[in-house]
Amino acid sequence: MRTYLELFRTKGVAAVIWSQLLARFAFGMSTITFAVHLQQIFHNYTVAGLAIGATTVGQALSGPILGRLMAKHGIRPVVVLGSLITPVCFLFIGFAPISEGFAIGVSLVLGLAMPPIQPAARAVYPTLVKTESQQSTLFSVDAILQEVIWILGPVLATVLIATTTTLVPIVAMAAIQLFGGLWFAFLPQVHGAPIPRSTKRMGSVLRSRMVKVMIVVNLLFVASFSALEIGTIAAVGQAEAGFVICMLSIGSVVGGLAWGHRARSPMALTKQLGIVLAGDLLIFFNANNAFWLGFCLFISGIGVAIAFATIGMIVSKTVKLDDTTEVYGWINSGQSIGYGAGAAVAGIVVDKMTSTTSFALASGLDLLALLVALSAVAITPSFLNSESKKEDAK
Repeated sequence: MRTYLELFRTKGVAAVIWSQLLARFAFGMSTITFAVHLQQIFHNYTVAGLAIGATTVGQALSGPILGRLMAKHGIRPVVVLGSLITPVCFLFIGFAPISEGFAIGVSLVLGLAMPPIQPAARAVYPTLVKTESQQSTLFSVDAILQEVIWILGPVLATVLIATTTTLVPIVAMAAIQLFGGLWFAFLPQVHGAPIPRSTKRMGSVLRSRMVKVMIVVNLLFVASFSALEIGTIAAVGQAEAGFVICMLSIGSVVGGLAWGHRARSPMALTKQLGIVLAGDLLIFFNANNAFWLGFCLFISGIGVAIAFATIGMIVSKTVKLDDTTEVYGWINSGQSIGYGAGAAVAGIVVDKMTSTTSFALASGLDLLALLVALSAVAITPSFLNSESKKEDAK
């Protein structure tokens, strides 16, 4: 714990961490809130699913563009604009007399305008701390907080819906998004971060082999999560699925706190993905038992946060500072596409075959992610040598 305490004593770190957490928190509440709210309005889940899917598509499309705009014009104007538009979209969905098309259209705008908080924060992190060990710890904290968002967000939304109406969490989401986004954008550590303005053409970062590897690994890795979720719901039912899926995030928090701050070799990402794959494979010993599934997902989760932290460190070390916001935008797009595609394919295989086939799909996706990471070990930087140079692997 001393490592984390020392990190938070560094000037600016705590403010950036807590503001970016608040700025992203509303989207941890959004899926369940919109699903219930739109189902109550239209009396079906089809519109809710299409609306949530439209948000994901919008985010995937806008990620690289917003990252590029931050690289060109700075973080503050892009984040402020998104933080003003998205609360309006929340309130439109909550209060406007909407049709099905309107709900889906506003959800698409919501995804397109979603402020790129995580790419911005990850671009700022290397400017806050000097040593690689502290950077490693900082990226680990970021990955852990990402899991906290997806643990506490749905719980808070569920409690508010159960005790009030769906409008209350929608208003809460709008307020949290507005306050958190503006707080983050106006921090001097964010606005004044010494990030050079990029003069390259958009998409030029994709010439780097390491960048392409990270995008593909993220796409496959996140796709496995949605396949696991669909398979879990089909295997144990909705009543127990929440507990089981939550164990993945709990394992991720435990893994991040225990090992996220430690130095890493070029093989680190491959080993971390191997932990996730091992947990997936254990599922097949008793794939329909909720407690066993929860245990297996906990094991898988141990590798999740540290893998995301390692990916962040790899990008930080192999990509020039003025290109990082765009690169993280591409990575976020890969994650969005992976999550949507994984859920869609998993739904089909569950309907056509059994829930176990969805677990097989998740295991296959994690294996592919591991193999892609393994193929790039030769160009993956080591985090053991603080003096090693950045390289743009081609």
